[in-house]
Amino acid sequence: MSSIKLDIQMVDDELKSAAREILPKAGAALRDLQEKRCTGAEFTGWYDWPKIKGHALAKDIRKLVGSLDVFYDQVVVIGIGGSYLGCRAVTDALSHSYAGQVTAKQGRRPGLTFAGHHLSESGLVELLDLLEEKQPIINVISKSGTTTEPAVAFRVIRSYMEKRFGKEEASKRIIATTDSKSGALRSLAKSEGFKSFDVPGDVGGRYSVLTAVGLVPLALAGFNIEDLLQGADDVFRSLEAPAADHPVLQYAAVRSAAYQNGKTVDILAYGEPRLFHTVEWWKQLFGESEGKEGKGLFPAGVAYTTDLHSLGQYVQEGVRNLIETFLMVDDPLGRTGGVERRLRIPAMSENADELRYLENRFISEINDAALVATRIAHFDGGVPCMALHLPRIDEKSLGALFAFFETACAIGGALLQVNPFDQPGVEAYKKNLFGLLGKPGFENLGVELRRRL
Repeated sequence: MSSIKLDIQMVDDELKSAAREILPKAGAALRDLQEKRCTGAEFTGWYDWPKIKGHALAKDIRKLVGSLDVFYDQVVVIGIGGSYLGCRAVTDALSHSYAGQVTAKQGRRPGLTFAGHHLSESGLVELLDLLEEKQPIINVISKSGTTTEPAVAFRVIRSYMEKRFGKEEASKRIIATTDSKSGALRSLAKSEGFKSFDVPGDVGGRYSVLTAVGLVPLALAGFNIEDLLQGADDVFRSLEAPAADHPVLQYAAVRSAAYQNGKTVDILAYGEPRLFHTVEWWKQLFGESEGKEGKGLFPAGVAYTTDLHSLGQYVQEGVRNLIETFLMVDDPLGRTGGVERRLRIPAMSENADELRYLENRFISEINDAALVATRIAHFDGGVPCMALHLPRIDEKSLGALFAFFETACAIGGALLQVNPFDQPGVEAYKKNLFGLLGKPGFENLGVELRRRL
């Protein structure tokens, strides 16, 4: 394994034993995935993507970015679910927490913001306020072009762009990532002359971060997409002839054993606030992949130490239906680097706050100790706790993490005997929404729904 390490020391012996029995099945599921014999094999194009298409795609994307003949200082990504979460995970993890407010620290990198992942009118109004002060470029991401949330946002923003810049320049400032052959957005891109990239037909949205879906906006915003792909590639290479206890297999096996032993909630805990959207991406990946046929662990995220003062009591002493993984960063300052960016607890003449025992220690040392102390406490309280170690927070580590979780999730779905690549339940709310809003063809459903209200 190139960079990610898994620690299962604080998983009880009974669960470890059960996981060891599952490991051969996990290995078989991995081989089925690699050889495209698994359920849903037609949507496994994401596996080994960097080697198959990713590195070549990165060159095409760099060529596009270099050829743009408009100045921009703001990238707007329009998409929902997998069409934005992976990109946002990277953006938030690698950007200054106060980007836009401390410009000297973020350099010349364009701002990056997101739309189309909600239906908030005030949110769109405020986004237009931002665009008034910027020179924006738009990346709209939708396989069909008709998904309600991004379609609404794109219509509003496209109208704004055409009024402000005129149709010709607006078309130069809009990039579409969509189906390669058909769909409303593909047709619009052709008719309006938008530059475009393809959403691979064999890759579902939540597995698409390393495709054009994630790479195009990240390249536009100045991130190192080559390192992102390399980190993932390293993981896929390590899985070509994996040891029986490879971290990906072990993680999938422990989760499966926990589920078979009555656990119903899977917590991913993190101590670096910038990893919030990485965990949101993980929640969609596992929730949409495994939550079917009355099966699956419910994925939940918690931020420590913040949530120790809210949810900590429940995790410590609530219903013992939990399994928890701590996302640890061995070098949390690896993104900024350099001793000059470190921060110690200052020494003071008085000790009113009783912190003298912490004087001259790095804040990150205290944060790590808090996470370890919490993991021990939760394990002692009856929660099996794994720890997943990243070397640092950078593009390469995040790419590795994406490949790690995607592969483990696919294996987990196979162990549950569900298709981890479809999402039939997502359509239920969409049909109801169409009925309530009077979309042609859904009028009768709308009448029936209103009777129930």
